[in-house]
Amino acid sequence: MDNPIDSTTNESDYSLFTIRQAAHACNLSRSSLIRLEERGMLTPAYTDAKTGYRYYDNHNIARILQIQKFQQMGFDTEDIISYYEGSGKANELLATLEHRLSVLQTQVAEMRLRSHDVPDIFLSMITVPETVCCVRRYQKIVMQDTYRVAYDFFHECIEKGIALSPKPFFTILERTDYLKGEISSSPYDCCICIPVLPEHAPKDAVTIPACTALSLLLYGRYDSFNRASLYLGEQVRKRGLTPAGYVRTIALVAPYVGREIDPNRYCTQLVLPVVDDMKEI
Repeated sequence: MDNPIDSTTNESDYSLFTIRQAAHACNLSRSSLIRLEERGMLTPAYTDAKTGYRYYDNHNIARILQIQKFQQMGFDTEDIISYYEGSGKANELLATLEHRLSVLQTQVAEMRLRSHDVPDIFLSMITVPETVCCVRRYQKIVMQDTYRVAYDFFHECIEKGIALSPKPFFTILERTDYLKGEISSSPYDCCICIPVLPEHAPKDAVTIPACTALSLLLYGRYDSFNRASLYLGEQVRKRGLTPAGYVRTIALVAPYVGREIDPNRYCTQLVLPVVDDMKEI
């Protein structure tokens, strides 16, 4: 029985492959192999100086297949090159995949929210990420006016040419009545927050810090908003939580995202920052 090929194998005993053979083995075109070379991702085992013909060995073929696998995983040219230049250390590639997984999990969670069919309330503790926003403060408005002023400010940001983030806009309501088990008809101050792309944020953009929060998801029409607010306040008291800021009202699925959307499918998130006791230990 022949000895298996190992690190002591004399590679000169093996013939090289033409570009046609290499392309066929990897199910690629000749031009695709040349592009890999031009991008610095592949160096043929031998190139004839007179004819310019390229020849490939087993390592080249295996590398091409590995590059294809990395590309299918979503890595770009720079990612792949850095992997090889780093002697095969995969830390950066892993970090990239973990970030994409986190984003995908968030997207799946959002689609679950959008697929909810029954008017309902869902409560949970969450970590709210940092968000860069254009912010405008309004004084002494009533609940019925908050969506209108938010929509107006959203429109103004577009007119100014500000690069907006796909994140939904939200309001910070400076009210505490619901925490006491009541809903007041008195006007209150609020801040309208329109998320923007951090790398293109205007100079006056504000960074809303990350926080631990009690989140309440309200499915359905807005006429149950007061009931949901009172329930949020009740849960804060029952859980012995300490508010660390004003409640944020996030328009996850709202009239502005599509005229065709059934109001019964609206989804509003009430987010109340709370003191994270674990961070204080």
